[in-house]
Amino acid sequence: MSKYKIIQITDTHLTPNGAAMANNQKVDPYVKLDNIFLDVAKMPVKPDLIAITGDLIHEGTAEDYDRLYQIIDHYHEMLNIPIQVVLGNHDRTAEFFEGYLKQIPREKYYYLLETEETNLYFLDSKFYNYEQGYIGQEQLDWLQDNLRNNSKQSVIFLHHPIDGPAMHHMRYSILQESEQLMRTIKNSPVKAVFSGHIHFETSFVKDGILLHSTDSSAYHIDCDDEHRHLIYDATYYDIITIADGEIGTETRCLYEGQDIINHVDVIDTDFVNEDIFD
Repeated sequence: MSKYKIIQITDTHLTPNGAAMANNQKVDPYVKLDNIFLDVAKMPVKPDLIAITGDLIHEGTAEDYDRLYQIIDHYHEMLNIPIQVVLGNHDRTAEFFEGYLKQIPREKYYYLLETEETNLYFLDSKFYNYEQGYIGQEQLDWLQDNLRNNSKQSVIFLHHPIDGPAMHHMRYSILQESEQLMRTIKNSPVKAVFSGHIHFETSFVKDGILLHSTDSSAYHIDCDDEHRHLIYDATYYDIITIADGEIGTETRCLYEGQDIINHVDVIDTDFVNEDIFD
């Protein structure tokens, strides 16, 4: 049986040099990320890929992204596993291009990685420095053209999740073009969309497509109270297995604090005014 195993890490929120840890974390997020890589290293069956889905550095500089590059390069060499990244709302695009990619900045960072059996699309849902996600028509057209011209089964990685049953208290924050993206991938080779951003795990199926959000490697958010979202120290990551056209996920929890370390007060939890996209 053919298997393809992906490790998804998300929302690492690594601390910029000289800054305080985001949301009053008690454990250094660099240590949390190291612990994930060390846990992966102990696996008897080596994963085929590691994907980190955004909020890499919490509003960092080019030097911070260079440090991230050194960390990723170290674990790539140690594990002998390819590591791919996408950007989140707390990332800084120009600094990422300069420090991590060593390239001239572009407006969006998205790409296609083809494997023997599955196409992996890495999208950029970062929209300036807004919290909300926005892909843009150019990227949607690029995705649609690729899906139309290639029938190989596909999965998508991006930072902001598509709207779903467990996210009604987070609609102000998630992908504001949820309907547009679903129209683009409906009746396409896309079998699953993997995201992060919301700092809790949730899965649902829509139009036959698995839509899955992974919990953060840095801190967990409880938004059961519509207007007061609670934050806890935590370290999570997911294992995605693709086998003979079927896709499943497993969550690993390496650490979960019991104390509330911060909270976010939210007045209106619904989608934001679309005028900001102009």
